[in-house]
Order: sequence, then structure tokens, then C-alpha cells
Amino acid sequence: MGFMKYTKEITDKLILDYRSGVAVAEIATTLDVPERSVIAKLSSLGVYTKKSYVNKRGEVPVKKSEHIERIAELLNVDEELLESLEKVNKTVLKLIENKLAQSDPKPHKQHQTDDIFALN
Repeated sequence: MGFMKYTKEITDKLILDYRSGVAVAEIATTLDVPERSVIAKLSSLGVYTKKSYVNKRGEVPVKKSEHIERIAELLNVDEELLESLEKVNKTVLKLIENKLAQSDPKPHKQHQTDDIFALN
């Protein structure tokens, strides 16, 4: 793998392949360049989008502090009062949040945690 000049033809194919779902690694192998080179080129063209991190269940992770913030909102209390909840595991926080959201008569934004605990 060496230095490569991206011609218009190569650049057009690179964009087309990437937008068609061809993996960056595969594009890099085809062009005989490092993956970082392909990512850099696509980024400079405004085409590359970084993969978002997902957990083992395929969900975008939610921080404990976000759950605690929503629980505080549902309980209508100051978040600092619930500070010790930082020690509780996330599954329990999700369960508490979902149960409170179900029993709360005020409309709240629905969060993606709803599908984890289908409590019907």
C-alpha cells in the first residue's frame, strides 16, 4: 500500500460504493490503500458518517445520569436528591423510569427505553 492520488473517476466510484453500503475496509482493499485513507477522503468530501456506538443489544447507550435526570423529572424532585442512584445498575434505573412514566398522568417525552421493558 502506498500513496495514492484520488482521480475524479476513483473518487466518484468511492462515493458510489460507500453510499451503496460497501464497507470502508472492502473499498480500501479494492483500491489497495489504508482504511484511514478512504475515511479521510470521504470525510473531506463530506460523505463519511462515523458509525454510532451501540451496545450488545444494538441500542445507543444511555448514561445513568440521563435516567436519573428523567426519574427526578417524573418524581418532580431535584436531581441532587437522587444522587445515590448512580450506584444502581442501569437495568434497575430503566425499570424505575418506565414504571414511573406509566403511572405519571403528565405527558412526558417517550424514550427509547420503552421497548426494553414491555410492561403490558
